[in-house]
Formats: sequence, structure tokens, C-alpha cells
Amino acid sequence: MRYLPYREENGYLSMGLDESLLLLRANELIPDTFRFYSFSPSCVSIGYFQSLKSSIDMDYCNRNNIDYVRRITGGGNVFHDCSGEITYSVVISERNVPENILDSFEFLYGGIIIGLKKLNINVEFKPLNDLMLNSKKLSGSAQTRKFGVILQHGTLMYNTNIELMERILRISDKKIEIKKRVTTLANEGYNFGKQELIKSLKEGFEEIYGESKEENVSKDELNIARKLSKEKYETKEWNNKR
Repeated sequence: MRYLPYREENGYLSMGLDESLLLLRANELIPDTFRFYSFSPSCVSIGYFQSLKSSIDMDYCNRNNIDYVRRITGGGNVFHDCSGEITYSVVISERNVPENILDSFEFLYGGIIIGLKKLNINVEFKPLNDLMLNSKKLSGSAQTRKFGVILQHGTLMYNTNIELMERILRISDKKIEIKKRVTTLANEGYNFGKQELIKSLKEGFEEIYGESKEENVSKDELNIARKLSKEKYETKEWNNKR
């Protein structure tokens, strides 16, 4: 398994790079790969099937330098706090993952679960795609499958601003307020820095996939990502798809 060192970049390029890795893996130009990154500036990622206008307060985001970008993966809408959240991403052949969707989510979450356990944080996988800590959501993930390859990415909220999340996301009246069902490591008394968390999570992934080979993002990967960012993820046509 290949490991790409932690990166910080805007949401458009982040999504472009994830799709770039998916396409290159599908053409067998790169091996299975995992990485960690953060969105800078803070960003809302919109699930592929979600409505943009009914999902977030766009005016508030525009006034406060908070980006929004549609993902190619399903799932709900996610607030990525640049100073309180880590995103993980795995691009892997379907041959190397359980065929069942539910089992695949749990398997690919394994690195996060083990990495947190190394820090004496015991989380529980809750189907379909969440990790729970003290009965509250700590992490959510989303997945897509194309050309025999799985892209799964998800968030780990270590110190996300929950109040700001509530301000940005438009939640159905049927759901209880976010702060009653979502938590962060800091809110549960675990005060770890970003780099310490990444180190432990990387070790957790290596227990699942074996020793990793660290490489920098290649020029080809970055060029494809930049093209996708400009021609797809930054466009109104894509982000207003629904």
C-alpha cells in the first residue's frame, strides 16, 4: 500500500486529487493508496446526490470564506473545519476489499479504528458509514466504485467547531440538533494535535494493509487533479448539479 504524506489544500483540489488517484488506480498506473489531508480554507463537501441550495447556507459561506464543493461519492453533507478535522482517503482495488458494501465500509474504516485505539480511544463502527464515540458520531465516510476501484474518504472530527457546523448546514426538522448527536475528540476529553493523530492513524492503516511505502504526489497526479479542479469541481454546473 502506498502512502501520500499529509496535505492541506482547498476543497476543489482535494476532490480533484481523490478522483485523480481513482482514475490512475483504475488504469493500474498506481498501486492502492491512502492519504490524510485537510481542507483549507474550511469547506462543505456536498454528497453527490444532495441538493446544494437545501443543504447549506450559501450566503453565510460566501461571506465567511467557507468553500463548498460536490463530491463524486454519496452520503450526506460534511463541514470540514480547517483547524479541527482530518480527512482520510483510500483508493483501492475492489479485489482487495470485501464484496459486501457494509463489510467494505467497516474494513476500510479499520485503519482509523486501530489508529485511535493506539491512543486509548475506543470507537464503534455503526452501519452504514459512521464511527461512534460515547454514542455520538465522531466520523462519517462516503464511497464510490468505478472501473473496479473503490474510493472511500471520510472525516475525523478532533476539534471541529460544532456551533459553526450547525450554522452552515441545513438540517431536516426531523433530525435533532447536531450538537446532540455529533461530537469531537476534544469534546470527549481527548486533546491530541493533528500530527500526533496522523502518526497514529497511519500506523493503524499499516496494521490493516501492511507496511506502507511513502511517496510524494506525482506530477501526473497533480496535473490531473488541477485539471479536474478547474474544469469540474470549481464550476457552477457541477456544484449546482442538484
